[in-house]
Amino acid sequence: MKVLLLNAGAKSHGATQSILETIREVLPDGWEEDMVRLGELDVHFCRGCKVCYETCTCVQKDDVQTLLSRMDEADVLIIAAPSYWGDIPAQFKAFIDRCTPYSNTCPNPAHKTLRSGKKCFGVALRAGTRPGECQHIIETIAHWCGHMEIEMVDSMYFCQINEEQDINPRKSEIRQTAGQWFSKML
Repeated sequence: MKVLLLNAGAKSHGATQSILETIREVLPDGWEEDMVRLGELDVHFCRGCKVCYETCTCVQKDDVQTLLSRMDEADVLIIAAPSYWGDIPAQFKAFIDRCTPYSNTCPNPAHKTLRSGKKCFGVALRAGTRPGECQHIIETIAHWCGHMEIEMVDSMYFCQINEEQDINPRKSEIRQTAGQWFSKML
């Protein structure tokens, strides 16, 4: 089993990364992992040119194709996204917009797809107290999964996370939830 852990935030280190590293600690023995920090990749915004509708390929040359290839190699995706003004970070939205050539929203029946049978788990976090923002982020991840024909299996979210150290008292909860996720896959 291969797992891709995607930090969908702008920062390479911080609470989002700490959550993913905590999840990584409970990966079953023998599972291969690929940690990706979206903020370190070159992801251009969609131009809206719709060339991909005809060619099933984006005209832009950046890291999106490489990330999609890495996702294609994975059996399981774990996507963690912090709240930026009540929504997903711009880098993650730009990536989602660029997935059209691989999604069922591409009108060309010859569009590319990721290998079937993929599973996804979502993680959201925010500084404030209301869970609605986190739920919205999870819904966005699930929406993307639907168009990519990936099964969204489960999720978790955390409020009142202002700094990386705010994750420390939640690590046992993170490990327990992730362990339950993985036990479903064995």
